[in-house]
Amino acid sequence: MAQAHDSLAFEDESAEVRELRTLADMVRDELGDAARAGARGMRRLIGVGDIVDELTLLEPQARRSVWSMQPRADFDPEDPGYELVESSRSRGVATQLVTRANTLSVNPLLGSIYPNARIGPVFMTAIVIDEETVVVEGLDTVDGYSTAWLTSRADFVVPVLDIWRRTLAQSRPLLAPGEEPALTQRQVRVACLLALGEKDQTIARRLGLSGRTVEREVRVVLQALGARGRTEAVMLMRGRGINGRLKDRRL
Repeated sequence: MAQAHDSLAFEDESAEVRELRTLADMVRDELGDAARAGARGMRRLIGVGDIVDELTLLEPQARRSVWSMQPRADFDPEDPGYELVESSRSRGVATQLVTRANTLSVNPLLGSIYPNARIGPVFMTAIVIDEETVVVEGLDTVDGYSTAWLTSRADFVVPVLDIWRRTLAQSRPLLAPGEEPALTQRQVRVACLLALGEKDQTIARRLGLSGRTVEREVRVVLQALGARGRTEAVMLMRGRGINGRLKDRRL
């Protein structure tokens, strides 16, 4: 039954998309084979903490560009990636995220957090730094921990770059030309703290705002989400809308 379902999915794909899927699978397999064979110049990162720590160390070293492919970019109010991207942007580093259309169903804040995000056929989770270093998601460990491979080896950087360029070429902007994000960056920060269950007074203190300003910003967040209250807003932000009601939202 699963094979029949996959065949139907592939029939709906263009030749370019099928080729991109195959290429991503091949590069992942080759990377894993090389790592298991003890190839030099590759580092395995195990666990989200290890991956985040490494990305935090790599961010200040980026000079020109940080490109990210994520098949699914879930909303996480504590995701340190948001601050890393902001840090790169503040230094003039070009950042770009490409994710699948389904992300809009699970991350209604995507368009406000990443206004220049693009939607496309993403079949690999990877980050490309300065076109010289790549971090590519590996298979989970037997205990369920996430893994990733870090390498600057040209025989892996070049094919990952090829996948990036093909993916980018088949993507479209999340926001239409001239379309503004529904929330400002300050409102996004308010939304993140709201999703963590913080009260207005705490949000005001952490962001250096007045209580009245926080109340106003919370109302904007609720209105943008179409939420009737804070509890519903948190559920929507975490992609738990009833019957896919978040489909195609671009917050």
